[in-house]
Amino acid sequence: MYDFLNKEIDKRNKFIYSIAKFFAIWGHNHLAKPHEEIHDDIKRLKDKKAVFLFAGLHKSLWETTGVITSLHFNNLPVPFIGMGNNLVRGKFFQNLAKKTGVFLIKRANTRRDIVKSAESLKKTILNFIAHGTDILIFPEGTRKNISQNGKYGGFFPTVFEAMLEYERNKKEILKSNKNLSDNETYIVPFNVDYSKVREDVEIIKNSKNIPHTFHIIDSLKMLKNLGNIYISIGKPISVSANIEKNRKELAKYTRERCLDLVKILPINIVSRSILDSHKNGQIKYKEIPYNISENIKKLEMYKDRFRGFNIKDKPQDIINTLNRNEIELKKIDPGNLAVYKLYSNYISHYFEKRGE
Repeated sequence: MYDFLNKEIDKRNKFIYSIAKFFAIWGHNHLAKPHEEIHDDIKRLKDKKAVFLFAGLHKSLWETTGVITSLHFNNLPVPFIGMGNNLVRGKFFQNLAKKTGVFLIKRANTRRDIVKSAESLKKTILNFIAHGTDILIFPEGTRKNISQNGKYGGFFPTVFEAMLEYERNKKEILKSNKNLSDNETYIVPFNVDYSKVREDVEIIKNSKNIPHTFHIIDSLKMLKNLGNIYISIGKPISVSANIEKNRKELAKYTRERCLDLVKILPINIVSRSILDSHKNGQIKYKEIPYNISENIKKLEMYKDRFRGFNIKDKPQDIINTLNRNEIELKKIDPGNLAVYKLYSNYISHYFEKRGE
């Protein structure tokens, strides 16, 4: 029997939420140059009272507020956000986060804790969805997959299990909870690409897998110009139309749709080409333009995902674009190989599809 209590959902505090919204909008307008691509079906389905679980790849803490600010500007409801409790230290900051619309996910260390955390997360998601409340979550679980493993991580299946369970047991849920409405549920894939990930240097540092950004004070230290931000919110995935899938299959399918949203930026192409020009501990600078041309040719089939340049641009023009906007690349240095590798690996799956 399902028993969902609305009181289990922490309500936003209007005053605290308004302050958080002010800073989110200010940062969106003054620290970034956002470019939005939002699928038309989202507004159409929301007009029909559909409920969304936004699921995305994770590169930076910025997208936690950046995506919901874009939704706000497009007159869409702001979802509640799932965030690891290791990122919000102390009861004061945790209570503050909850009042802005964050629900905390316990990071587990033991197998027993993992099971308990997964059950708690599933119950939380079921409760939100049953009450018609949109949520946003990063099923990878960490921003550091690219820096640690060289590729995006797999999506944990718990969130997708919750969505499937709601659809499969909707009649029983509605029968047990007379105050609930019959909600059509969708998973919305999203992705954010950056010309400058605000905590790129912090991400590549090794510190026992502990994120370097812990709470709002640390975040304030990293306020800086982010450059061009590409926010892509894709076509909603109907849960009822995928009800025959198991939780792992739905997780994999959603991840693939998120990967399809990844944009290819000048910093990704140039970084990949710098790595291709690195031999015997030295960067062969004269080879970089040639490798840029070669990498663009390899990715020609994905030219619709190029942003900030096009397939006809000359390599030096692409380098000049970075020199104007990205201070970190004005001086190409072998000591920065970890940074180049980070930006190169954000698009590595496109090369993997070619078998490279």
